[in-house]
Amino acid sequence: MHHIKQSFFNKTKGGIASVLLILTISAPLQTSAESLAFKDTNGHWAGSYISWAVDQKLAQGYGDNSFKPNKVVNEAEFLAMLLRAYGLVTTSSSSASNWTKPYYDYANNLGWPINNASQNVEFRRGQAALLLASAANGKEFTEQSAIQWLLDEKISNGRTSATVSGFIPDGKLTRAEALTFFYNLKLHSKALSDAKIINTGDRLHEITINDSLQKLQQTLGKPSRIDPSEYGFSWYVYNSSYTNYMMFGIQNDRVIALFSNGKDSWAMKSGIQIGQTIGNAKKLVGEATNVETNNDYYAYTTKKVHTVLFIDRRDGNKIAGVMQMDQAVSKSTALKSANTSKLADAYEQQLFDLTNAERAVRKIPLLQWDKLAAASAHGHSNDMSTRKFFDHTNPDGSSPFDRMKANGVKYHSAAENIAAGYKNSIFAHYGWVNSTEGHREALLNSKLERLGTGVALGGTYNVYYTQNFYTP
Repeated sequence: MHHIKQSFFNKTKGGIASVLLILTISAPLQTSAESLAFKDTNGHWAGSYISWAVDQKLAQGYGDNSFKPNKVVNEAEFLAMLLRAYGLVTTSSSSASNWTKPYYDYANNLGWPINNASQNVEFRRGQAALLLASAANGKEFTEQSAIQWLLDEKISNGRTSATVSGFIPDGKLTRAEALTFFYNLKLHSKALSDAKIINTGDRLHEITINDSLQKLQQTLGKPSRIDPSEYGFSWYVYNSSYTNYMMFGIQNDRVIALFSNGKDSWAMKSGIQIGQTIGNAKKLVGEATNVETNNDYYAYTTKKVHTVLFIDRRDGNKIAGVMQMDQAVSKSTALKSANTSKLADAYEQQLFDLTNAERAVRKIPLLQWDKLAAASAHGHSNDMSTRKFFDHTNPDGSSPFDRMKANGVKYHSAAENIAAGYKNSIFAHYGWVNSTEGHREALLNSKLERLGTGVALGGTYNVYYTQNFYTP
């Protein structure tokens, strides 16, 4: 349950609102003496593919005379072997200190779906399929359509069956499997496409779900701040311009979430735009699942991306912000932050950013952060969480203005917003935006100049939010 309250100086307080089956076209006919000498490939199902790969100098054995065919492959290794298979980047192009660079430079230049991941990040079979199909065809695929293409073209018959699920997209990829893919792909496609792939998905300042962290930072530079999230990923926050406020969720060096309230920041394939009425937006959504309608937002899932359209009910039911998230991540509801105090700190800073971003798009003067007001707000959220109440007036009878004075705030006018039960600061913010009890007025009051925020985790409603505004 969500709760919000608001209090304003000289106003009445508000109330509660409420075995492996990868079959191939044909096995390689020639073997090499070198590969047959590996102590762990004799009798292996992929022995002939390993021989072919060694002959082609795509892979080599280890110092202990093993090949380790069942060793898991990472993205960099897979990409390198793919490009070597087609003679596009050779080992001589690489330096010992940064051997992956020429491979990633080639792939990034053509817009291939790679994550530029560190070598200790797991590389899934589905990701391998996506890269293979995209590189061979020079066009955009989804992971599912890429797997289906591999199956249709007999480049793979799957791991357990010749179906998308039987391909086991989330399974880890072994060296033996990778070499089999390359052999069959070369039989199918004599050359990889040199067409640059144009991503047609929804974009936030040219960044889409599944883009790499490297692409994000090449496009926007380093973030102003990196915050933890309740989902377990990190928010990369860009707040140098509040009229283009953006947050990018990063996990395993790839983008899995997006948020912004900036009208000019989003380019959505469906035609949905910030400032558009929710009624018109719904007509553009198309076939969707997990549809959820709320007073503050409309949410739905398409193509494994969960989208939340935040609504300004008091301004013609227009879209005021958009958040997108990888569907698998969006299903998570439990707090995953190892350090809840850091998560609370992140919520506090995001509440401040969101308020200024809201004011910026409406051309209202920005608020200045105030540590004294923040101390008062932080104290009240902690008090509500600890003593399990929800009110502007605490059990000792102290009002918001008593608490602000006690923290050294000297004000001409002041206001307090409180909320509880919202899953994160974004949802709490739009709860206040849509409130009819004064929260919105405080958020958008051009005469208020300073703001401090406080968030506490725990208690009856799990999360408590407080905003203290004032003008000196």
